[in-house]
Amino acid sequence: MQRPYPHPPPQPELQRPHGIGPSTAGQTTTPADHDTHLTFYPAYAFKASATWSKWVKLTCLDIHTVLKRHEKYSQVTTSLAVEGSNPQGRQNDPPLLLFYLNHPIQFVQVIGVVVALEDFFEKFWLFKIDDSSGAIIDVTCPKPEKKQAELPAGSSNIAGTKRATDTAKKSDARSKSNTKSNPNSGDGEEASEEEQLQHTFSLLDIGTTVQAKGTIATFRSTRQLSLLRLNILPTTTHEMALIASRTQFLSSTLSRPWVLTWEEQRKLRDEAQHERDEDIERAKRRKTREVKRREREERHRQVIEKEYGMEETDRQRAGEEARAWGAVLNGDRRKRIKMSDPIEEGSH
Repeated sequence: MQRPYPHPPPQPELQRPHGIGPSTAGQTTTPADHDTHLTFYPAYAFKASATWSKWVKLTCLDIHTVLKRHEKYSQVTTSLAVEGSNPQGRQNDPPLLLFYLNHPIQFVQVIGVVVALEDFFEKFWLFKIDDSSGAIIDVTCPKPEKKQAELPAGSSNIAGTKRATDTAKKSDARSKSNTKSNPNSGDGEEASEEEQLQHTFSLLDIGTTVQAKGTIATFRSTRQLSLLRLNILPTTTHEMALIASRTQFLSSTLSRPWVLTWEEQRKLRDEAQHERDEDIERAKRRKTREVKRREREERHRQVIEKEYGMEETDRQRAGEEARAWGAVLNGDRRKRIKMSDPIEEGSH
């Protein structure tokens, strides 16, 4: 008797994200293929997105394979670059502006385990995070400026790891002593954020579970995370809560295309136009103030030159009068001397 299924029925193939790379058991994200139906809104509408000003929880695999660039926005920078690029002085290159479907993303956070910690580089530390998604990501943390010239290059991963943690601990101790000795010095909030990051980094070790926040950069065609915030997760409960939050945000927001109504687009366009008009008006007022300042300085210069000229004329006249009176006094003195000479000769 023939069996109804001589061979096991074929299993459906797992959907690959955007057709890149093989399916991974640890994959947590499978975005639908909306590429042909996505609407990419102008940059002035980004502030209305739920992902623009948010630390978006993503997996390492998402960052490497799912996030995409768009040539339409190749000249658009992130808000971090617009604000002066580097509030803490840690950003060398403009961060990448990437899209999940059509959601604009500039800040991301990754939850995972530190699997490598290196100190091979002169200007920054580097550690790797594995979140069991099928990929790992490199995270860069700049070294304090005053210590960059003093740190030797590492020769092994173990020595580099020890040196990285020791250096960070020394830097943290030094920053604490400086804060205690002079609490009013420094740059305020920026300095405290920098010190907090260095302190947290000094506690890192291989196997530590962390929540790393930052912006995405590219080095040799490989994406990496430029660290801005770092938290060490004390228990598995904290880690699972963050993973659950990541999954919930994926299902509620990221898995669906970002849609704006015509009314919302018109309102955002009007706000952007109003902001541009205000910027133009501020630039005009700034230019007017600059012109008035220069005119005022020119008037003051002319007044000062005029007063100086008058004072110089008075000094010259006073000098001539003094020389004239000096000549008169010298003449009277010579006359008295000549008159006194015959009297002295007669007495002798």
